[in-house]
Amino acid sequence: MMPKRSEGPGPELKRLHEYQRALAAFGRIASEVLPREKLLHYVTAQVSRVTHIRHVKVLCYRPDHGDLLMVAGVGWKPGVVGQTTFALDNASVAGRCMQTAAPVIVEDLPNDPEFRMHPSLREHGIVSLVNVPVRIDGRTWGVLEVDAEEPRTFDEGDVTFLSTMANILGVVLLRLETEAKAAEAAAVHAREKSFAEVVLREFQHRVKNNLQTIISFLALQRRHASSQEDRDRFVSVMDRVHAIALAQDQLSFESGISNVEFGDYLRALCANIDPQREAVSIEVEAKRGALLPLDRAVAAGLIVNELVTNSLKYAFDEDGGLIRVSFTTRSELGEACLAVADNGRGMGPPRKGGLGLQLIDAFANQLDGQVEREAVEKGTRTCVRFPLPL
Repeated sequence: MMPKRSEGPGPELKRLHEYQRALAAFGRIASEVLPREKLLHYVTAQVSRVTHIRHVKVLCYRPDHGDLLMVAGVGWKPGVVGQTTFALDNASVAGRCMQTAAPVIVEDLPNDPEFRMHPSLREHGIVSLVNVPVRIDGRTWGVLEVDAEEPRTFDEGDVTFLSTMANILGVVLLRLETEAKAAEAAAVHAREKSFAEVVLREFQHRVKNNLQTIISFLALQRRHASSQEDRDRFVSVMDRVHAIALAQDQLSFESGISNVEFGDYLRALCANIDPQREAVSIEVEAKRGALLPLDRAVAAGLIVNELVTNSLKYAFDEDGGLIRVSFTTRSELGEACLAVADNGRGMGPPRKGGLGLQLIDAFANQLDGQVEREAVEKGTRTCVRFPLPL
């Protein structure tokens, strides 16, 4: 009797072996000197090859813009890579991954109420996707994402493979960043960082990581909320914590003092307040170069968060409209004016007892400022005036 021939490993084992080979190959490539563009393209191409998913991309976090830019990818239409951006808010899949610094899996994006469908993903017919964070030296540099056009279930093997690829990528990116910084330092003879600045930077990273942990915990609790009202409250709290986290990215340390570039902070903050409606837009008018101490910048940013959110909730009908956020200073008076105006239907007299209004008053008090509701032809305009620090 002839012995049965071995049928070889099953498809599951084959898939895991393919993942292992890809990781081993990337480990060898990581030791070579590659330009960043070639490195990122290699990662997306190899992930696409071994997962058999056509659309793969790498998104890089841009603190000065408050968004994620697609810096590499395969399977996308011309003009998408290098130009398409993704938001950092809680309803963005990539944004949730950045906020929580943890993998995010969505198996039916078009019908998932937790997330917003990005126009680029809709255009490419994306249904299922998984995001993993790319971390460098304790901070989240960006996101590695695979996007499937057909329904797909991602298991632990998929997530482990993608997370390992992202971790190796983070190590190589750190090396490239370190080498670039060393070359720049040698070229311009930059002075060494002071011990105080290093300590402050380390503190900044730790605070940001702690805030990410809080957001991740709130997102988990939100899933167990029993009503839509409770879920909305969790989202409001998450948005406020995220507003504080964004301020950490704008910190500068001059003469050992921690300041925030307030114009950039406002732009990043408003870019991450999701209108949930295409007919409503948010504009920011603020000159660059205005520095505020961290505590005052956060208080002012939270005021903007509350005022813009109020306008989004109550000011507009189906036709939508415009919200304009402005920050102006009068150095001769030592005063700043932070204004939020909309061209909506108007919100009537202030509602007593509302938490949002209480928070606005509390934050204005922290700034030693005054809240003024100004009369306008159409809509609502609120200005908070406060003294500028000397």
